[in-house]
Amino acid sequence: MNTQTLNGVTLQTLNNYRAAATQAMVAYQLGSHRLVSAVNSVLANSVYPRAAQLAPRATVRMDEVRGSISEVVAKGIDQIADRTVKAIESSSTAAAVQLNKVTEFAAGIDNPIVANGLQAAARLTMPGANVALAVSSKVAEGANALATAAGARPVHKAVRKTAAGVKRKAAPVVRKAKAVARKATKRAA
Repeated sequence: MNTQTLNGVTLQTLNNYRAAATQAMVAYQLGSHRLVSAVNSVLANSVYPRAAQLAPRATVRMDEVRGSISEVVAKGIDQIADRTVKAIESSSTAAAVQLNKVTEFAAGIDNPIVANGLQAAARLTMPGANVALAVSSKVAEGANALATAAGARPVHKAVRKTAAGVKRKAAPVVRKAKAVARKATKRAA
């Protein structure tokens, strides 16, 4: 039997939002490159042939400038996407670490009254956490669909791998919390 914990559900929710934000950046990057390519294509195929009939030298120079500007824009798009993905990764990792620290701290509380209060709060919060998990799953699916529409390959395997890693790291803390909760319940009884 798989018992859900507030920590586990929260980590899954965090992972879903991380995947959604990453996929949104992939969609931004691919979509922006497609837009630059489309503008370049229209200029090269429609505007420049007509302009070359009137001013051939000016047209050649405009094409050179357009190429330089396109390169700068493409590099800027890539830099923004790369830095944003790094920020997403570091912030979600930091949040997961802090969540695990809080869980570990709560598991170490020996006072049965406080421990029972924390368990009650976790039980009361669990339905809301499950709703947040369901919403985050839909957001992640939508971001995957958006990135796929922009031309990206789906990252379902990477998302599952990351989620498994987070669960694996959180498992000892969860076990410790359950053990402390059992001791507190026995003491209270």
